[in-house]
Amino acid sequence: METNVNSHLSKLLSLSLLLLASTLNPAAWLPSVLPGAQTDFLQEMTAIFLSIIIEAFPLVLIGVIVSSFIHIFISDKLIHRLLPRSSMIGIACGSLLGIFFPLCECGIIPIVRRLIQKGVPAYIAVPFMLAAPVINPLVGFSTYLAFNSSYDMLVYRFVGTFVSANLIGILLYTGGTKSAVLTSYTEGHSCGHSGCGCSHEHSQHHPGLLIRLRDMLYHTCDEFFDMGRFLLIGSFLAAVIQVTVPRTLLLSVGQEPIVSILGMMGFAFVISVCSQADAFIAAPFAASFTPGAIASFLIYGPMLDIKNVIMMFTAFKVYYVIKLILLITTIVFLLSLLINYLPHLWEVFALA
Repeated sequence: METNVNSHLSKLLSLSLLLLASTLNPAAWLPSVLPGAQTDFLQEMTAIFLSIIIEAFPLVLIGVIVSSFIHIFISDKLIHRLLPRSSMIGIACGSLLGIFFPLCECGIIPIVRRLIQKGVPAYIAVPFMLAAPVINPLVGFSTYLAFNSSYDMLVYRFVGTFVSANLIGILLYTGGTKSAVLTSYTEGHSCGHSGCGCSHEHSQHHPGLLIRLRDMLYHTCDEFFDMGRFLLIGSFLAAVIQVTVPRTLLLSVGQEPIVSILGMMGFAFVISVCSQADAFIAAPFAASFTPGAIASFLIYGPMLDIKNVIMMFTAFKVYYVIKLILLITTIVFLLSLLINYLPHLWEVFALA
């Protein structure tokens, strides 16, 4: 118990230091110690970094609260009873769960990690992780508005995401790996019972509601700091790259069918913006880029960007994250090529 208290006190101290640092105004003293160009660079980078953090942190907090609720209040037996018996149906259902749980990619990783710990197969949990940030009502509405109330890009995005998530789930299922996919750190912190060394027999221990709520809050705090520190690192890297890489480089390759897709996928990975807002960033490029390139930005970004890849490495083993990166990149690229070279095939979906 003393170790647990000390851990939370250290986190409270960290928050206090961050709050103190936020009161220091760089604009007041940076110009006096740095040349003007460097000051502008730092101010722009700081603005981008803070915008990513302000956008992402509430979503991460929601994600870890849901994750902690699942961990404390929902039993493994209940989850197993709810799982479809058919693996293929389970993969499809996992891809559509975002309709009921409209979470951003920042908050989905803690939930998926918890579901896998509870016994949900990775080939069902991963499609949920990939599709939920896109296939949900909020993202659908924002995409529809961003592209001037046109259904075409909305259909490209939803169908492309659903197909990608299902293909990845099927490939993970047919791969048939039985080795653990979560990190040893994750597996070692799966208990969540305050003061517990994971030697208690929890099936015989049924604490009261207040104790369980307390444990949920403790677990939320622990998981928020675990995810939050890597979100900070990823957001900082995204801000640095956004400031240093000129967007004119993207515009120079906008109409090339293959290179434009790769350029927009790279842009989506770097910019690390929330799936509920990325359509408004992509829309101005629609006149200069191929439809497949725009679709690749809208599909790939919520699945992979700098901040959520770093968060993935905290939840999954390195080999598994690399495997996911290769699968996601390859499948999204091929589907985006399909949009560019076979537009009439996708128009069938748009007219449906």
